[in-house]
Amino acid sequence: MLYSESLYFLSGKFIIGILIFIRITGMMASAPFLKSEAIPVSVKIMLSVILSIVVTSAFWEEQGEIDLDLWFITLVAFKEFFLGLIFGFCANFIFFAARMAGSLIDTEMGFQTSLLFDPSSGAPTLLGEIYELLVLMVFLILNGHHHLIEGIFISLKAVPLMQFEITTSTIDLLIKGLTNVLILSVKLASPLIVALFLTNLSLALLGRIAPQTNIFTLSFQVKVFVGLIMLFLTIPLMVYVAKIAMDSFQEDILKVLMTLNPKRVY
Repeated sequence: MLYSESLYFLSGKFIIGILIFIRITGMMASAPFLKSEAIPVSVKIMLSVILSIVVTSAFWEEQGEIDLDLWFITLVAFKEFFLGLIFGFCANFIFFAARMAGSLIDTEMGFQTSLLFDPSSGAPTLLGEIYELLVLMVFLILNGHHHLIEGIFISLKAVPLMQFEITTSTIDLLIKGLTNVLILSVKLASPLIVALFLTNLSLALLGRIAPQTNIFTLSFQVKVFVGLIMLFLTIPLMVYVAKIAMDSFQEDILKVLMTLNPKRVY
């Protein structure tokens, strides 16, 4: 027969495992590659359960004592899910930059002309999808998914279950990360933007030299042709820039996680 102390011990360990499972589920819902709809929900749940069992067996003794009050556990569960979302959101910065870069190029090439007439049409960004797939390829080649799983283990050391606080350092790092997203997107799109700018300048000069030429109609074909040529020529450069940016993404995630622990604010 199990004594009350044993039941309390086992229930506490089970609740710790559930809270860790919720944190991992939040990460699965927002992390790159793992959030893809191509991965079945059953596979995500199974992977979350396996990871939570492994992490719980390794770190449950290091977690603080949990009050078995229903409302308290509910608040902690929301906190854990939110922390997992932050973890996955920070890992998506490079992907946000790639999609934004593609959107800038699409606008210059005319692939999103429909947005000029109906901004709410939600036209897809074609080059944004291509750039995001290229970044995903680099992410998998560099074992970024392994770093995500490793980050789960590190997050339990950096931010235990009972310790969580959004500090000014957290907000500063998130703002800095979003600023870097904008800068990186401009860097990724700059070769094609410059090429398309020179194309527009050449077409403007042609319009002054030969006014009878229908520059407006000609510009659509020329800009698409120049844009696609430059896209294929700059793919190696784009992959190289994405690799450099991704080399430090794990460190940036860890910095954000450290600021969520009020006892380790840097």
